[in-house]
Amino acid sequence: MLFPTPEFIYLFLPAAVLLHFTLARRNGDAAIIGTTVSSLLFYAWWNPPFVVVPVLSIVANFWLARWIQSTQAGRSRGLMIFGVAADLLVLCYFKYTDFLFSIIDGHAPRPPDVPLALSFTTFVQIAFLVYVHQRRSRVAFDHYALFVAFFPHLIAGPIVRWGSFGKQIGDPERYRIDWSNFALGLTIFVFGLAKKVLIADPLSPHVGLVFGAASQGDPVTAFAAWAGCVAFSLQVYFDFSGYSDMAVGLGLLFNYRLPINFAAPLRATSISDLWRRWHITLARLCRDLIYVPLARDRGPVRRWFSLWFTMVAVGVWHGAGWTFVLWGGFQGLLLLINQWWRQFRGPRRATRLGRVIGWVLTFGAFAASMSLFRAADLDASWNLISSMAGFGHAPIADRHLAEDDWMIRHGYFVSSMFVRTWFGSTWTVTATFWTLAALLIALVLPDTMEVTGYREGDAQSDWRRRIGFLAWRPSFVSFAAVAAIFAVVFTKIGQVSEFFYFQF
Repeated sequence: MLFPTPEFIYLFLPAAVLLHFTLARRNGDAAIIGTTVSSLLFYAWWNPPFVVVPVLSIVANFWLARWIQSTQAGRSRGLMIFGVAADLLVLCYFKYTDFLFSIIDGHAPRPPDVPLALSFTTFVQIAFLVYVHQRRSRVAFDHYALFVAFFPHLIAGPIVRWGSFGKQIGDPERYRIDWSNFALGLTIFVFGLAKKVLIADPLSPHVGLVFGAASQGDPVTAFAAWAGCVAFSLQVYFDFSGYSDMAVGLGLLFNYRLPINFAAPLRATSISDLWRRWHITLARLCRDLIYVPLARDRGPVRRWFSLWFTMVAVGVWHGAGWTFVLWGGFQGLLLLINQWWRQFRGPRRATRLGRVIGWVLTFGAFAASMSLFRAADLDASWNLISSMAGFGHAPIADRHLAEDDWMIRHGYFVSSMFVRTWFGSTWTVTATFWTLAALLIALVLPDTMEVTGYREGDAQSDWRRRIGFLAWRPSFVSFAAVAAIFAVVFTKIGQVSEFFYFQF
């Protein structure tokens, strides 16, 4: 079940919220158990047999955490390592087995059949085992089960940590209806829904044309290759950040504050800044669990290798294939270049021109890397990269796509040769307009969390921090604006859409 579907919005969500606060009238533990069961039903909606995987994983990791908490410090480290290895082996079995065998026998790897959100729940539980080992904390089973299974963060994060979310689950004040949280939660949910449905989804067919042609070995113009990668960068940003916003909004409906996962990353003027803003919870987790243990008390060469290796691990976590390995390695190389440049440049203040150049280089490099992230295989990625380098050529199509035909007939172009030369048959003028509009929104308009003043953890939202006329506050005007946005989204809900982090 996905968030932008009628069965979720009109059936499951109202029922889950009503059950939660009805049981909360009895006590908080009843609400915790009820919402855990709701979350498992949400999980089972997609593939009922696979619900056994998270249930067994929750039981096994909780039992091991209790063992770690009750044993001596020296032995608990070995138990923690065993638990981390076991969790990773389960993930590898479902997600990477066929890819590993393809390396041995040379067959083309098939898309893995992965239980829903296994990558996210694995990281959540690994971080929990480390937390218990370091702090020797004792946790109730029902609290831990809700921490892992809570459906808002289940599909695509944000990745929650026990240190923050566990405290909220144990807070009895959170099991009373808070109408200010309810209003803010619905607002953030609708904003995230609009990102996904109104911005990301319309880009999907245009991106599919370019990458589909590359996977079939068809020629792609340099303009179309670059435009397709830029469009995909925007699509995956609005798609993923939209889901993260929806998760935060849904958490507020239950009075839980989930962490912020995106902070306008496409405005970044360096690749380091981009990764501090993009998938923030994953970046922090990989820093704490991979980079810091590898780089602690080491020289600069070891720190550089640790940084590069961490990004390779991030790439492998995203998918089973050489394209993801290379994508992660390329991101690590970009981070190293950025670090070396900062050391060479020194602590000089950035000029406006420097920031513009930094943004162009950062966004250009990130968009170019999408030729690896989105491509079906290495051949398709190489076709796009060679086209982006200027080795592509315009295919001579028998007919143009419908949008360009209309513009040519009505005189918006002097001749069809302009469209053929620049776009070919894999990109359209309409696609260019959609892409530029999405880029303008990402760069100019304030993000969801900026508009609403949302704060994560125990902090309260500060809606008084105005961002011009777009600042949200609990008022009739804000309600009317959010209702109008939802009315537009309502006309699109239920249509087929693409979500890259589903079954992830």
